[in-house]
Amino acid sequence: MSTTSAVNSASASSTSSTSSTTSTSSLDFDEFIQLLATELKYQDPDDPVSGTEYVSQMAQISSLSALSTINTSLNNSEAYDIIGKTATYSTTDTSGATVTGTGTVQSVTISGSNTYVNVGGTTVDLSSITKVASASSDTSST
Repeated sequence: MSTTSAVNSASASSTSSTSSTTSTSSLDFDEFIQLLATELKYQDPDDPVSGTEYVSQMAQISSLSALSTINTSLNNSEAYDIIGKTATYSTTDTSGATVTGTGTVQSVTISGSNTYVNVGGTTVDLSSITKVASASSDTSST
């Protein structure tokens, strides 16, 4: 009986943590793995997760991993595509102030699942880019 309470409290805390994360962004792969590990850690030994449920969760992990890989590839492709173009970025520095700048995208750096671009000598996260224009025209996109 006390184990069931632990499972319920662990699930409740995991759910509230997920809800707060969802309000700002989607659940990422690492958070999903943490949630699944917590669920497995506190499962009721008298009523463990069924084999079918376990396979279903593993399929979800596999699907999530594949989608994450596709997303990273798309971000990298987008970053390589803007090399040589004029980009405007808006980011927050260490003091919390918003910093904006414009320059030519010179290079792309990929670190794990993060993609950074060098805009006029400043390295910024790809998601900080707010506008891209070709060097010879004013056509833009975000």
